[in-house]
Amino acid sequence: MRIAFFLLVLANLLFLVWGGDYLGGKEEGREPQRLRNQLHPEKMKVTLALPAAAAAATATTTAPPSACRRIEGVAAKDAGALQQALLGAGLVAAVLPAAEPNYWVTIPALPNKAAADKKAGELKFFGVGDFHVMPGEGGTFVISLGLFRDEAAATQFLQILTKKGVKSAHIETRTKPAPTTRLEVRGAADVLAKRLPELLSAAAGATVADCP
Repeated sequence: MRIAFFLLVLANLLFLVWGGDYLGGKEEGREPQRLRNQLHPEKMKVTLALPAAAAAATATTTAPPSACRRIEGVAAKDAGALQQALLGAGLVAAVLPAAEPNYWVTIPALPNKAAADKKAGELKFFGVGDFHVMPGEGGTFVISLGLFRDEAAATQFLQILTKKGVKSAHIETRTKPAPTTRLEVRGAADVLAKRLPELLSAAAGATVADCP
């Protein structure tokens, strides 16, 4: 009776060991089995998502190159009309100042003709013979000693007069409207290359160069 009981217990233990895979009879759950259970692992792909900002930047079209041209020698009376034509072509155009400065060495605001004649006599005494007595504003008189386009030359001449004893002369800056003017035009390089020759065809003497 005892032998039968022990045999029954032994049989149950053996069944438990076999069912629990303690003897290595099953491969389910082990590495080879898990690899076989994967669905086509060789077809798996890794996809990287770009950030929204980077994607937008990649999709943005590159802007066309821009350029700048300087137009010289345009008649002052035609500058406004040319500027409007350039603006109408989609370009940015600006008329640049074209007045020419002059530097006038003068003795101004002498109250009357008698005072002007007296000053003229003093100039001759100091050895200055090249001058002109001219009417000024409000009944005054002016003595013109020289007109210069270069400020350095005017300053040098004034220094010579001072050394001779002429103390009342000084330099006045005046501007003289120039007969021609210049424009600066900016825009897409291809538009400038195509439209500028057309728009300048009627501007005789005008020249085009890159902006400095």
